[in-house]
Amino acid sequence: MPGGLTTMETSSESPWVFLYTLANRFEADVLSDVLEREGIPFFIRSFVETAYDGLFVPQRGWGQILVSARHLPAARKLIASVLESLASPSLYESLEDVDPSLWEEAARLDPEDVCRRALVHWDPHAAAYRIPFLSGSFRCLPQHRSIQAEPGLVSSRVDFQTGLVLLHYLLEARQVPPSGRWIGEKEIPSGHQFFTGPHAFPLQGIVELVADDAQRFAKASSMLGGIPVDAGDMAFQFLVLPRIPMRMIYWRGDDEFSPAVKLRFDATVSLHLPALDTLWAMVNLFVRHFKAAVKRI
Repeated sequence: MPGGLTTMETSSESPWVFLYTLANRFEADVLSDVLEREGIPFFIRSFVETAYDGLFVPQRGWGQILVSARHLPAARKLIASVLESLASPSLYESLEDVDPSLWEEAARLDPEDVCRRALVHWDPHAAAYRIPFLSGSFRCLPQHRSIQAEPGLVSSRVDFQTGLVLLHYLLEARQVPPSGRWIGEKEIPSGHQFFTGPHAFPLQGIVELVADDAQRFAKASSMLGGIPVDAGDMAFQFLVLPRIPMRMIYWRGDDEFSPAVKLRFDATVSLHLPALDTLWAMVNLFVRHFKAAVKRI
């Protein structure tokens, strides 16, 4: 096979023709799963996995889907429907929308191994993990496919993104301490392509709430367990999940620039949450809790 061409399903049919430009791995996973289930032969050509990703990805996207010429009309109709569904705000909102295989895999985990890797707590009587999150914690019961907000959280909402983040953390967190090296989202592997457009971090909502009120920013940060650090005009470090520290940096507005906030991650973050869409969901949870904290002040 040529470099960067990954076979997702083999076929003797040819030629292969272009179907769709992929923005990120999330799209690749979703669309390849749909094509496979429909029995449509296809290739995923990933530019990220080649030696030329630095040149190709910003210009040509994360990769491409190619299908056999005979299946092109059917494949076009199929992915158009899927992409329209992905854009629907009604999808992926409820905890019930979480992939059942994630619950099943989490239920099979060895609790001792999970607690060591993820620094969480296991209650054998309730068959539940207690997962610290900012200033509070969640209880996750994989066998019952349930997540409960515990006292101390400023937001008790449990939804699809909550389940996605907590289950992936239990499954993927590694026994690796923080590196102490802080990076922006664009420095995370493939982050420069993924964290744009619909996947840009929703930080403007925080900016609008705190505006030029640095003390409000500080009080909300402290409410979430934030510790002051030296950066920007004001910054706090949070322990979002036990293995995932994160910093939020605040700049006051002036005559030339509006107020702004930015996030920084320990360089090990992609070891604990390797899928970029899961990391994006974690930031959404953080923003939700921060906004809830600001509104309590």
